[in-house]
Amino acid sequence: MKKRFISILLCLSLVLTFVIAASAVTKDTAPTGADYGLAKTCADGNILQCFNWKLSDIKAELPNIAKAGFTSVQTSPLQRHDGNSTWYWLYQPTGFSIGNEIGSLNDLKSLCTEADKYGVKIIVDVVANHLAGGNNGSWAGSIESEMRQSAYFHNQGACSDYNNRYDLIYKNIGMPDLNTENSFVISKVKSYVQQLKSAGVDGIRWDAAKHIGLPSEGCNFFPSVIDANMYNYGEVLEAPAGNSAAAVNNKLVKEYTDYIGITDEPYSGTITGAIRDKKIVKTKGNWTTIGVGADRLVYWGESHDTFSNGDGWTKNLTQNQIDRSYAILASRANSQALYLSRPSSSNYSSIWAGNKGSTHYTSNEVAAVNRFHNAMIGKAEATGTANNCFVICREGGAVIVSPASQNIDVTVNNISGLVPEGTYTDEVSGGKFTVTSTKITGHIGSTGIAVIDPMKFTPAPTTAPTVAPTAAPTAAPTAAPTVAPTVSPSASVMIGDSDLDGDITIVDATRIQRSLAELTVLSSKASIAADADRDGGITILDATAIQRRLAGLDTVAWIGTFINYP
Repeated sequence: MKKRFISILLCLSLVLTFVIAASAVTKDTAPTGADYGLAKTCADGNILQCFNWKLSDIKAELPNIAKAGFTSVQTSPLQRHDGNSTWYWLYQPTGFSIGNEIGSLNDLKSLCTEADKYGVKIIVDVVANHLAGGNNGSWAGSIESEMRQSAYFHNQGACSDYNNRYDLIYKNIGMPDLNTENSFVISKVKSYVQQLKSAGVDGIRWDAAKHIGLPSEGCNFFPSVIDANMYNYGEVLEAPAGNSAAAVNNKLVKEYTDYIGITDEPYSGTITGAIRDKKIVKTKGNWTTIGVGADRLVYWGESHDTFSNGDGWTKNLTQNQIDRSYAILASRANSQALYLSRPSSSNYSSIWAGNKGSTHYTSNEVAAVNRFHNAMIGKAEATGTANNCFVICREGGAVIVSPASQNIDVTVNNISGLVPEGTYTDEVSGGKFTVTSTKITGHIGSTGIAVIDPMKFTPAPTTAPTVAPTAAPTAAPTAAPTVAPTVSPSASVMIGDSDLDGDITIVDATRIQRSLAELTVLSSKASIAADADRDGGITILDATAIQRRLAGLDTVAWIGTFINYP
């Protein structure tokens, strides 16, 4: 009796210790990127463009940004300028020093420190093609003294032909064009990038990148200033050489992407234009068609240029139209998509630097797309159109977008059979979708967007016979280990990893179901891994155990552990 009493006291003590420890963690530690399912790198996740936001406002919104599934935040330029607070002055810097309406160096450090707690990456917009002044090359009065040297500018006059590559990289586009071949200019920009990096910045967005030359053109700017340990992408609107021959533009695009990612503005504009026109287009990309990897491309439903510039066209579209375009682009494999926090005004001269924009990015339809993107990292993709809808199938789920209608019943193709058969919950509307080996059927709600979530999935029933279990051994079996034994990967197998890819995902449960339906043949090693409940046979209960594990419900203890494989 005395021993039992002591055991109870010990248990209570352990429980109390755990509660106190958990309370301390909750109080002192912000959630991490893993808690929000964010991508580990900028290159794998989507980007929220906090256009004109103060750094302090971004910092305050970090919990909502992480919850909405954005891996990265892009700030407006932080360089000093000598204009008023109209947004476009941020793109007319006087040099390479931090400090304007957006924030100070200390504000940036504070933001980066806080963002790390949430797993959110910070990307800063950098203007390095030009400084403030006139289209005739005259400098603004407050150009930093060390930059006031004629040798630091191209001095070739104003660009008059935007289809001429020479004009694009050597002449002024409204402001004095920096001589990006000059070693001092390169050193100033490189130093600025390193200052941003030291403050905690994870990536750089290069403004007007297509107006900066490449090594084949005698300019070593990008190879010299790029920090390979940071994320880098550049603004390339339309094509690098305008309406020049396709061969010229294709060569330049491929060379740019040797050093930085670039925006695929033609593809992005085509998709947003299709939503505007309520029609389907068959294109699956623009620069990808010439062999550029999607991981080197950034898409958008709209950007600050398409919204805020005087001839901006997306400002005339509704937020929902932009959301539909974003849903298509942001669910694509490998690439990154940018989502603009719209300013409160669409008037070119009434958009102010330092003013916080729209928080519509927290909407369920946007967050659901981001969560889908993050869950599908590394998963196969198949895209197409059907029933007047855009369809993006991934290995475990799908995004379906109707450009013309909402609140409609649809049946579309399960392209390449990527989506496992079963019943899914639409993360946007909460409705149900049924998936067979060839079709996806359900109801798209009022947003025109449906996100079929692999984490809210009920597998299709199977009539395949249960595999007969092997005879129980006469001796008591050895207890399953709770940790992986120290064996080499080639001589071990992870319980639950039926596709033998080193990870446990919904695909493993799907392979078990397909095996039971005699659609997939498991190897002997995969069969051992598929026996998730370790009862000696492969049944639907093994698939269920894996699904419950992925959903965070009760699970078989040894799923994820290793056993020896002869």
